[in-house]
Amino acid sequence: MFRSFTGSLSQSKLTDRLKQWVTSFARDEGIDPEIAPPPEAKKMPPDEVVPSQKIAVATEQAEPNDPIEDRESIWAHEWEKIADWNEVLAERIAAREQRKKMHAKRMAESHYRIEAVLMMPQQDDLPVIEESTPEPDTAPPPSTTNTVEPIEGYRSGDLDSYTPPSLEFLRTSDDYDDASMSEEELTEQRERLQETFDNFAVDALVCDATVGPRVTQYRVKPGYGVRVETIAGLDNNIALALKANAVRIQAPIPGEPYVGVEAPNPRSRTIALREAMMSATWHESTASLPVVLGMDISGQIQLCDLAKAPHLLIAGSTGSGKSVCINNIVLSLLYRFKPGELELVLVDPKRVEFAMYRGLPHLIHPVVDDAKQACQALKWLVREMETRYEIMAERRVRNLAGYNEKARAEGFAPMPFIVLIIDEMADLMMTAKDDVETPLARLAQMSRAVGIHAILATQRPSVNVITGVIKANFPTRVAFKVSSQIDSRTILDGKGAETLQGKGDMLYTPPGQSRLKRLQSPFVDDDEILRITDHLREQAPPRYRVELAAEDAPGGSGEDDGDQNEGADSLLMDALAIVATTGKASTSFLQRKLKIGYNRAATLVEELEVRGHIGPQVGSSPREVFVTPSELPR
Repeated sequence: MFRSFTGSLSQSKLTDRLKQWVTSFARDEGIDPEIAPPPEAKKMPPDEVVPSQKIAVATEQAEPNDPIEDRESIWAHEWEKIADWNEVLAERIAAREQRKKMHAKRMAESHYRIEAVLMMPQQDDLPVIEESTPEPDTAPPPSTTNTVEPIEGYRSGDLDSYTPPSLEFLRTSDDYDDASMSEEELTEQRERLQETFDNFAVDALVCDATVGPRVTQYRVKPGYGVRVETIAGLDNNIALALKANAVRIQAPIPGEPYVGVEAPNPRSRTIALREAMMSATWHESTASLPVVLGMDISGQIQLCDLAKAPHLLIAGSTGSGKSVCINNIVLSLLYRFKPGELELVLVDPKRVEFAMYRGLPHLIHPVVDDAKQACQALKWLVREMETRYEIMAERRVRNLAGYNEKARAEGFAPMPFIVLIIDEMADLMMTAKDDVETPLARLAQMSRAVGIHAILATQRPSVNVITGVIKANFPTRVAFKVSSQIDSRTILDGKGAETLQGKGDMLYTPPGQSRLKRLQSPFVDDDEILRITDHLREQAPPRYRVELAAEDAPGGSGEDDGDQNEGADSLLMDALAIVATTGKASTSFLQRKLKIGYNRAATLVEELEVRGHIGPQVGSSPREVFVTPSELPR
């Protein structure tokens, strides 16, 4: 305790601190510290030590066992301790000063020896010893000599004349002959609902109603002691009373002391995509990757930020509005981003859903309509994800937003978002489940930070299509009308989707929330899509930077010209030497070593695999290398 106490205090400060402590102790014991005798004054006459006559008289009249004598002995003992502490402290301070002098002497001797070595003559065959210069306080900027650069797409000057599509290409809500629910119809429905509760002796009051574009939500206040399960159990009886094919009951409404009864309107109102894009929600949105989903019951436009989602799973039976929702998502991205800011990968096994988007400048590959090409596209996205992670690691950034911010500050090319959209997931899972599920799971787990996002859609949300691996990595989900409660539980982890009305009526799980939102998807027809895509095709030609056919047949057809074969052969030998020397065989590794593009490096890796120099890619494990440096041709 003494060692730790004296390590941080000087002698004078320690003496003052001990005096304060002793003074406090003396006052607690009832002794005046000003008249307490030091230990060496015990033998002096009392009249010379204690000037106060009051204390002297009290001392002379004290009995042998008087408490005052005991206190004086304690006081003398404490002063002895203080004297010992002062001696130890003085010794420690002297030792510390001695160590300082010794250290300064050694530093001077070391500096003298270094100067003597520098003055010695150097041998001719040895490098000259130069005096080192101190490093600057600030770290130098990272070297860019071996930096992996992203593949260039559109440059900023290429899109100077680019004009985004106009809202005039879209129809307005006035173009649709719709009529909302009248006040008389609303009053009649409320009376029928209240009568149903009275007939079944349920103490509940229908308070008010909110009319949406497709359904009306009635807020019901349960009476005292009424279980919400009792109201929820009357769903079929309520549907019968309201003459509805199905009703959905929220028991209770999250955050409110009401039970929500959602019943379809006699007539629905069509929402135009133009109405959503003219709303303040769309124009004032600060989302990184916003897409329009629909309008809620209160009439508010709901957006989804794919950057936060980060992936979207859509399910719905035929005629439920799933394809229209996907078109809304694609058009939202086309209206928001230029070709150099967003890249699309569209997979259309049915070959008709994305036919209108062929030739768009945002595409990095023609619309994929073959299962084998779809698998190759997923593998390419995984490699692109790994390459982006390497680039960001060298730039010392954590995500795409930080990379693009640094790109604007330092003047190098930013990275675009990449959005993968698969229209019919069930067909791919039936034809190539093993080749599809693994890369999708890797993308879903890791691609968020590098700006790659996936949107999967299927009309058969069974456990064979939406497996546990896929479902666990797609937290944001949209469910349209499905055929059974089992399908609803598969997509939403709960019931409700089987009671939807179809034609754009959806349940949406926002990212990071468990509360379901009921939305009505905007409607967009083929003529509107064609007007927008024709305008975009006139603005800029597509720049396909991915060749899935070449990856499917890496050896080529043998019809290339001689110059291309000659260049490939020379790079192939260089790549073989690098692989044999380092024992590593990956596309990104060869891309850095040879300073070539990604596609060329991938072709070299596949050529090495065809020739038997390296093994195939098995999951995330590195490729095996079968060639050694001694086997290389000399």
